[in-house]
This record gives sequence, structure tokens and C-alpha cells, in this order.
Amino acid sequence: RAGAVGKMISSSLGGTDFLSRGLQGFHRETAIALNLSWYAYNLLVTTIGTGLGRLWQRSEAYRRDADFWQGRFGRDFGNHGTVPSGRPRLWFHAASVGEVTGAMATIRCLRDRSPKAAIWLTVGTPTGHRFARQKLADVADVRPFPLDFPWLVRDAIVSFRPDLFVALEGEFWPNLYWWLHRLEVPALLLNGRISERSARNYRRAMGLFRPIFEHFRWLAMHSEDDRKRAVALGASEARTLVLGSAKYDTLLARTVNSPAESWRRALNLQPDLPVIVGGSLRRSERLELLQVFSELHLENPKLVGIFAPRHLDRLSTMSDWLQAKGLAFQFSSHLLSGREPRTAPVILVDQMGLLFDLYALGDLIFCGGTLEPLGGHNILEPAAWGKVVFYGPHVDRVRGEHESLAAHGAGVVVRDGRDLLTQWRNWLPRMMELKNRGDRAKAAVTSLGGVAARHVDLILETLHIS
Repeated sequence: RAGAVGKMISSSLGGTDFLSRGLQGFHRETAIALNLSWYAYNLLVTTIGTGLGRLWQRSEAYRRDADFWQGRFGRDFGNHGTVPSGRPRLWFHAASVGEVTGAMATIRCLRDRSPKAAIWLTVGTPTGHRFARQKLADVADVRPFPLDFPWLVRDAIVSFRPDLFVALEGEFWPNLYWWLHRLEVPALLLNGRISERSARNYRRAMGLFRPIFEHFRWLAMHSEDDRKRAVALGASEARTLVLGSAKYDTLLARTVNSPAESWRRALNLQPDLPVIVGGSLRRSERLELLQVFSELHLENPKLVGIFAPRHLDRLSTMSDWLQAKGLAFQFSSHLLSGREPRTAPVILVDQMGLLFDLYALGDLIFCGGTLEPLGGHNILEPAAWGKVVFYGPHVDRVRGEHESLAAHGAGVVVRDGRDLLTQWRNWLPRMMELKNRGDRAKAAVTSLGGVAARHVDLILETLHIS
């Protein structure tokens, strides 16, 4: 049976000697572990994965973004046009909107310093793909990211022939890195993040993931904790650096030419109306923030709340709660499109990619993923608008940002929903004092900038371009 499985996987990869050739360059112990782990992984990919893929192709979600998903299944990998010889070819990969945002400053800086470079950017979600095409189509060829089937990633690499692969934050796909190693394509990790939870999961399959971390030429991590986890997982300590995140290089620039003021008019937010914005809400935070708002709204009927769950499929939980409480609400898509005027005190954000600009409309801002032990989301985005930011104690993924906000007096940590209610109840009569801290918040953002240029230094050094 094991022999039959091996033949099936080897056949799908294009040759029976693939493993022996691909394992060259790894330590013997690593190679043995990878052999077994990699076979097991591909057994799942080639059997369960392909079956689920066929079911997925019949789903409404697939049909809604059919062009994108056909791209992920391998359509048009070879259609890249002609790239003259001698021009460096770089493949950047970003999972979704957040990672694309983190790539923007680096890609534009690279384009300025190496104008002839051919840049390919792949993205793993339909929303992220649309966002990338909107923001970066003038400097990069934006494509769907191939699914991690061995034949798909092989075809993508062979087709584009990159001189360098650049991953953003934490995309560790076994077949992708196997083929990068096999075809001698160096890899960099930028804005690198590895949560403790992710590290535990990787440790359970070290035979599969250690070779990935060994393959990186450089790992530019977000924080010291991220660096330590990467090294523990097999990354070279000498080639693992802490540079922060280039995501913050563009934050202040993104406030220019923003649609925020036109949205303020579309949402009928008059200057005398205090506005709460709760962004990237996770798990219990979704209802905790609504509960805080409902109690404050009883005391201040002019209060308006804008609430954005991290995942749109959780909106029904929020709308059901509001209906049960008798609190009127409307959806952002109906209001911003002009289909209806705002009359309700609560706005539920049912669109992706709006949150950064919505923060501009708020007076009291809460950033989610922090009351639950999830490590936090981008707590600097509101600060770019000159807003003091409220968030919970779980900031493992954004510790550097938290420390910068705290040092500048622009961040307020709350223990739980009741503490947030108390804080906001105390601050509502003193809104001008909060607004006067706006320059401190922007300074916190500025202090973490300049990372994109250091990323490009690493890229050009790896490509041996001065």
C-alpha cells in the first residue's frame, strides 16, 4: 500500500526520482523527516484536497468569484508576457488585504530603486486580489495564488522563473517551498509574524516545516518574539532579523485623498454627533461592543456606532442581537451606495476594505482581537488619523505597536467590556481632550516607519544588485 501511495504521488510530481533530487542540500535527519512528512502531506492534498476542490467548484462562493478561483486552480500561469533577459524577476506573495497593505510600500520602493524589475504579486483571497489590483496594478502583475497542489506550484514557478520569492507575514506552504528549493529559487520573509499558537502547530509537523524555515535566505521579522519563534522552528539565527513592519510606512500617506469625508456626508454624521468605531471584532467582542454601545446610547441618544466584524459571516450574530434588543441598524453598503439615508444609530459594516477610512469618522475607537487571546490586529490604523486607540490586553501580535502607542500616550488598554464602558463613559464629556492627543498618535505611527527601504536593501543584496 505504501508503495502504491508513493507511486501515485511521485507520478503527480513528474518523476520517480523527484524526492531524491529534491532532498539534496538538506541535513540527513531533516531529509528523512521531510520524506515521510511530505509524502503524508501530499497524500492528503492529492486525495482529500482534490475531492474537496471539485465540491468547492460547485459552490456559490466559487461562482461569485469564478475568475479568481480558476486562477488559483492554474489558469493562465503561463501568460506573463515577454520579460527581457537581464531584468530581475520577483514573485511577492500576500495572503489577503492586510498582507497586501504590508507589501505596498516595499513594492513601490523596489520599483523606484530597480525600475526594470519584473514584479509578480499573488494573493490568496478574492477580496485581497481586488484590493491589490486597485492599489498596485501600476507596478506589479497581480495574480491569484496557486493552490498548494504540487503540480500547480511547480507550473507557476517554472512559468514565471523568479529570481527571488518574497513572502509577506507568514505564508508557509509545503509544496511551494519544496519546489522553490528544488528549482534553487531563494526566498525572503518580510513583515514576518509567527504567533505562539502557530508555532505550536508548526512544531507538531517539524519534519514538514523545518525545511521551509531553513530555506529562507533572510527572515525580516516583526518583533523579537517572532524572531525567537522562527529560529526555534529552524531558521538561521544569523539570517533572522527584527525590522518591524513596512505596513506602517504607508499609513499616514493613505490618509491623503481618502473617501472618509464623503462617507461622513453619506452617513449623515453631523459634527455634534459622537461616533464610536469598533473594528476587526472577533468572537465575544462583537456582542461586547454592542452591549457597551447600547448602554452608552441610553445615556447619550445622539451617539452613533459603526461596527466591523473581522469576518463578514459573523454579521448575522450581531444583527440578531440588535433586533432582540430593539436597536435599529443599517448596513454600510446600503448607506454608502446612496440606496438609503442613515436613520439608525448603528451601522454594521458588511463590506471588506473600508475599515481604515472608517476609523477617520470615529471619536472613540476600539481595535479588536485584543479582548480575546488572539494577539490583536492593526492598532496603528486609527492612530494614523490622529485618534487615541482603545484595545484589550492581548497584544502579542502587535506588541511593538502597543509599546509605541503607550510611549506616546495614545493608547488605552482596557481589561474587558465593562472596563471599556467605564472608560468611554468617562471620556465622552471630554472629547476635546482626546482630540488634542492626535499629534501624539501620529507620532507613534511615524516612529515605526522606514521599514520598506530596509526590506528593499535585503532584496537587492540577495539579488546582488547595488
